[in-house]
Amino acid sequence: MYGGLHSPGVLPSTAALLELGREFTPRVEAPSPTPVLLDLHGLGRGWPTPESLGQALLETACRRALVVHVALAFTRVAALVLARAREGLTVVPAGEEAAALAPLPLALLDLDPDRADLFRRWGLRTFGDLAALPLTGLAERLGEGGPSLVRLARGEDSVPLVATPLPAAFEMTLDLDWPVDGLEPLSFLLAAVDLALRLVDGSVHRRSLRPALPSGDPRTWRTLLILDLETHPPHDAIQTITVSAEPTPSRVVQFSLLDPAQPSPERLAETMARLAAWTDAGRAGAPALLDTHRPGAFAVGTFAPGPFVPHAASPPAPRAALRVFRPPLPADVTLRAGSPAFVSAVGVRGSVTECAGPWRASGDWWDVAWSREEWDVALATGVYRIFRDRLREAWFVEGELD
Repeated sequence: MYGGLHSPGVLPSTAALLELGREFTPRVEAPSPTPVLLDLHGLGRGWPTPESLGQALLETACRRALVVHVALAFTRVAALVLARAREGLTVVPAGEEAAALAPLPLALLDLDPDRADLFRRWGLRTFGDLAALPLTGLAERLGEGGPSLVRLARGEDSVPLVATPLPAAFEMTLDLDWPVDGLEPLSFLLAAVDLALRLVDGSVHRRSLRPALPSGDPRTWRTLLILDLETHPPHDAIQTITVSAEPTPSRVVQFSLLDPAQPSPERLAETMARLAAWTDAGRAGAPALLDTHRPGAFAVGTFAPGPFVPHAASPPAPRAALRVFRPPLPADVTLRAGSPAFVSAVGVRGSVTECAGPWRASGDWWDVAWSREEWDVALATGVYRIFRDRLREAWFVEGELD
């Protein structure tokens, strides 16, 4: 016998339904977020009737504050569909799956719009209408998928239950003979990503490391954890170490015969961790744009390089780029008829031959206000962007356009 669990309305997480099912059987499948399918074969000793087993499922869900529909049937298809269609507990005796599914609407099949419109024009409204069609004729009109739909409408299984595996996790605790009060001896004991250090005073120092890409190199993990502990050291000697890791499928890398070799993600992650340890917080990582109009505003986020994408065969179209000076160069600007006529700054000096602007912008008046007036000016040495800080009445060269 199979059991279907479905939660209507606001759906709980699939993990909550899987955890509920695993209280009764280890063979639980989640073919979609909901419903969840249970293999209930062999549970007759604990629950002599299917009704008592179904009531036990409902009571357990109630204790977990979950509202679920439960359907028990002798085919997985019938259990899944009936759990979505009927509230409370539904029990279907063996051999009556087709009769139980017959009055249900075809909308429960989640057909694509074209297929649903075709069945509607054929006059098919329920599972029973679809189940009555001949397999040969439907195969001639719809191909291989036609007979599969008919068997589904009759409550016949076409594939076996495939249990969803339990999430794998690895954890190990090591009690040290003598407390460790330095990072150097500790480095020989680390090779994981989640770390809990129980200190001599009884407190626990926890650190969690989430790199950009998974790795199976113990040296990389040890280096990353030691660098993190150097930045966030424990306040007392270490008595017990607990390390845990979350496994993930191995990364498949396809190298190219023509493109130059790229640095490995492990080495890049280690380099970024060293830079983060050597600099102040928030000064090492990858730049990320902020949702603001303030010019040049950005934040530093986690360094997570994406996959390498080679350039297309045709070169990209040329476009202007602004090479920003950080910080902007203080400048003296002479105006003529309200427009810049001469610019003088460190490394930038000359008469303005052409200019475009002004573009005025301001914002953040409720916090750190800013207001500026931008110009693009052409000098004999190049094209530059300058701006006037309207709050300080000072001119700056922001960058060079090329």
